Amino acid sequence: MSRFHSMVSRRDFMKAVGLAGAGLGASAAISPVFHDVDEFMSSPTAEWKRPWYVKNRELEDPTVELDWSLMYRSDGIWTGQNNPTQDFFLGAEEGAKRRAAAAAYSANAVKTNQSGMTLRDRALSSGNYMYPITFMGPASSTTPESLGVPKWQGTPEENSKMIRAAMIHFGAAQVGMAEITDLVKTKLVREYDKDFTHKKYMFEDVPKGYEGADKLVFPDKVPLYDFAFTHPLNKEMFRSSPSSDIGSAGNSLRYSQFSIIQPRIQMFMQVLGYTCYGYTRPFNGAIPTIATATLTGLGEGARNNGAFISPEFGPCVGLFSLVTDLPLEPTPPIDAGMWRFCQTCTKCADECPAQCISFEHEPTWDVPKIYGKEDTTHIPGRKQFWTDGIACWSYKATIGGCGACMGTCTFNTDIANIHTIVRATLSTTPVFNSFLWQADKFFGYGVHEDKEAWWDMSQPTLGFDTAHVTVGKDY
Repeated sequence: MSRFHSMVSRRDFMKAVGLAGAGLGASAAISPVFHDVDEFMSSPTAEWKRPWYVKNRELEDPTVELDWSLMYRSDGIWTGQNNPTQDFFLGAEEGAKRRAAAAAYSANAVKTNQSGMTLRDRALSSGNYMYPITFMGPASSTTPESLGVPKWQGTPEENSKMIRAAMIHFGAAQVGMAEITDLVKTKLVREYDKDFTHKKYMFEDVPKGYEGADKLVFPDKVPLYDFAFTHPLNKEMFRSSPSSDIGSAGNSLRYSQFSIIQPRIQMFMQVLGYTCYGYTRPFNGAIPTIATATLTGLGEGARNNGAFISPEFGPCVGLFSLVTDLPLEPTPPIDAGMWRFCQTCTKCADECPAQCISFEHEPTWDVPKIYGKEDTTHIPGRKQFWTDGIACWSYKATIGGCGACMGTCTFNTDIANIHTIVRATLSTTPVFNSFLWQADKFFGYGVHEDKEAWWDMSQPTLGFDTAHVTVGKDY
């Protein structure tokens, strides 16, 4: 990596791709235009500063093409992570065989001091403790009524800025908002929770939602809003994939952090006089997170349709989504050129040990079969590349875990100037996509050969730059 930084200057790179002197014009062409102060203050970008090349799109129109008429609510049960689902596609005997192989591999790796799966690596992965969380959140004795004041009243724009500030304080990095429209209710909200109890998500004519013995209820006649947020992850830990407890620790930290963040924001909402409907466990939300993160402008879809790419943090981000009755201002999907780039680049597919990521260069509406059976793990209505989740989840456990697709991604880079230039180039000048992909491979960005080197790296707290999104400020 040092070879790239020492040999290619910003000016030389811009000259090489023919963009020298063009940055200001390109920036001005796609930057938002505001006519007065009120219009500026009502814009989500007033408090959320994105790179100049990130362009807003229309609401519910992300870069991955959608056909809403083909979509339906996920049952929340059919997923490649689910053992019964794996057994359906693989057969019970093969499923059991893979799980036995996974257990044996993991046990043997720590005994033989295998790189990436040593005792200290296992201890690191085991240290990501998760706190109990609930759909309705902790009950607070502090409410507007107990304080003798009316509930908080603010415009959707003011509320959105407030929630973004509070969420960043509580541990999130970026926050996007959306209204829970009839389209979202009938197409995106899961039918059942992914938890082992499989409680049903329902909308009832009640003033406030609740959790029942067999259901999780939202109020049907009360306007609801979704706010999705990111928790960035350690890029270097994902580069230790596959077969790495270090990588597993980097991946699972999001859930540990979320189990702290959710009750904080639920308590915050209660004191304001509103409700925040949460997850029942850190892994399970009412709306698929890649869907809502894409629709609220946090980033774009990826070649691996089980992954997601943020313009600022790349693919190594945790995604979560909560529902509230506090009125919020929707944030639109974005176009940062990343989904376009994925259609050229196949680095993640090249690196995938299970070979479950498509190598095609043209996305498709058609969901391919898995082991000769109709794919029940994916919802149609998206023109994308379709990843075999059964092969991914059932195989990676047998090699001690994997996140190689994210670790090797072209966007899994830091915020050095040269990487910012590359992101801007591929966003505005897609003709260079193939060149940039090959350059990325040539200069050696990807998984580490020496997994244990992570322990000697100089790392920021939590493994990511928390000041990355504070444009124009010094910390």
